[in-house]
Amino acid sequence: MQYQYGRGAISDGCDTNALVAPTRKLSSNATTIIIYFSRSGNTERQAQVAAEYLAADLYELVACEPYPANYRASVDRATREREAQAWPALKSADIPNLMQYQTVLLAHPVWAMTLANPMRSFLEQFGKQLAGKTIADFSTNAGYGAGETQTVITKLIPHLRLLPNYTIEDRKAVANRIEFEDWLKQIQEES
Repeated sequence: MQYQYGRGAISDGCDTNALVAPTRKLSSNATTIIIYFSRSGNTERQAQVAAEYLAADLYELVACEPYPANYRASVDRATREREAQAWPALKSADIPNLMQYQTVLLAHPVWAMTLANPMRSFLEQFGKQLAGKTIADFSTNAGYGAGETQTVITKLIPHLRLLPNYTIEDRKAVANRIEFEDWLKQIQEES
């Protein structure tokens, strides 16, 4: 897959799943899971690095209706959803039993200075199942940072232990892998 970066990034029109099935790397003994959504593949690549580094389970969120390949059309749809607070339906029949995990990493792009809508949808639906867990989030962005992501996470997950987040401009993610792994090491030590 050829990656696109920043505002204007096109996708495969299936939220990274045009050529492969959604990621489901689950085990019965992991205590950490990374739950992610990726429209163009940049966040997915970060999630794969994190899962390998932490020996964590990995679960990809899938919107029932994928976002368009065209960036502008995706932005328009996401804006309508956000303004109406009509979060996208997720294919959630196979969400793993979250009781198994002590630590949950949420990986997502930043859209309009907040969580991408599918991640928001996941937390609206399953946030209570994450109560009492250690939560960290990491995100890719187009240059504006993490925005209000941690504030939203705190509102949607009761009684969590929220660790510092990590966000990186998508075009810098590959070059800054050591920085990301340093953050993952801190998360591992604090979990």
